[in-house]
Amino acid sequence: MPSHTPPTGTGLANRDLTEYVLGRVRLTGSGALRLVLAVAGVGVILAILALRLSAQSGQDIPKGFDPIGASRALPVRTVTVELAPGYYARRSFTGRAIAARTSPMSFELAGTLARVHVDQGDRVKGGDLLAELDTARLHARLAEVRAERDEAAANLALAERTLNRVRETHARGHASAQRLDEAEANATALKARLGRLAATIGALDVDLEKSRIRAPFDGTITARMADEGTVTAAGSAILELIEDGVMEAQIGLPPDIAAAVRSGMPIALYNGRRKPIETATLKAIVPVITGETRTMMATFDLPGSGITRGELVTAIVRNWHEAGGAWIPLRSLSADVRGLWRVYKVTDGPDGPHVRFENVQILHTDGDRVFVTGTLSGGDRIIADGIDRLAPGQRVTILDDSPASIG
Repeated sequence: MPSHTPPTGTGLANRDLTEYVLGRVRLTGSGALRLVLAVAGVGVILAILALRLSAQSGQDIPKGFDPIGASRALPVRTVTVELAPGYYARRSFTGRAIAARTSPMSFELAGTLARVHVDQGDRVKGGDLLAELDTARLHARLAEVRAERDEAAANLALAERTLNRVRETHARGHASAQRLDEAEANATALKARLGRLAATIGALDVDLEKSRIRAPFDGTITARMADEGTVTAAGSAILELIEDGVMEAQIGLPPDIAAAVRSGMPIALYNGRRKPIETATLKAIVPVITGETRTMMATFDLPGSGITRGELVTAIVRNWHEAGGAWIPLRSLSADVRGLWRVYKVTDGPDGPHVRFENVQILHTDGDRVFVTGTLSGGDRIIADGIDRLAPGQRVTILDDSPASIG
């Protein structure tokens, strides 16, 4: 059986090595996979042997040979670190826009709904007639009382004339004092009855007016809950009216934030389209903490904001935190061990700029930037992005350098 010990020696010929490897492949089996592996193995062995032979013979490695690419300078963008004594942390709270005045419109009297003059979405002016009850019974009662009033007025006129005659005859001694007292009492009673009937007529007039709903202010009908023919109870809502153009936002704030806002801390409001509401002003903060959310309700006036009822409103405040560090791009970070992060800092070397890593700790995140503390110093240049291409000691070429935001 032929020997399968590989040829040795620094003078190993490439042809002999190839024949040895191919022979091993034939011995262990055939197949495309084994052939590919064999060829790859030959290439690796040849490269290693070439380096060894070159080193043993004192020859230099070719100048352009760079098996790992460490000598190539990669183009990078950098930012310059600017240290700050602290940072503003943004906190947001969400509420909704409401109308400054919202009125469920109802009748003070029970009755049958005769007519509704408006529908959902209609705009009305203050004083406009919105709905009416059937007033047939009221008008009948009013006619009856007016007739009684006319009757009482006629009786009163007769009683007053009778009283005058009794006074005259009593003065001449032809009528008793009793007759005079009776005439005076009758006239007085009829006056009282006439006054009572006048009051009843006034009450019926009020009921007739209460049988109509009029808009208390300019606004928009947002709901219609009943139609003609419905028998409504007193106080049962027929329509809902919201005031036009005067909107408010109600937002729950934690007690500490509410106290700071009341003391003048800036707060910015944004509508549901993330546009700032420039006209927003703080109206009031209710000094009561709700049991469910543990917040205090803050109300903001939104004049001329164009916001609609029910739209989301976001309040953003910025809290200052004392902590030395710097703002850097989020893309400049890569994960490290023990909860730390690393950034790549550019340092100058004899063969040009190269990178080394520095450990940092994240204190706050704000969009595409982070506030970190660690071993960075003011003026350090760090790689802004593309850090997955880098390794410590990598040579780089700086394409662009800009200061990091200090926000």
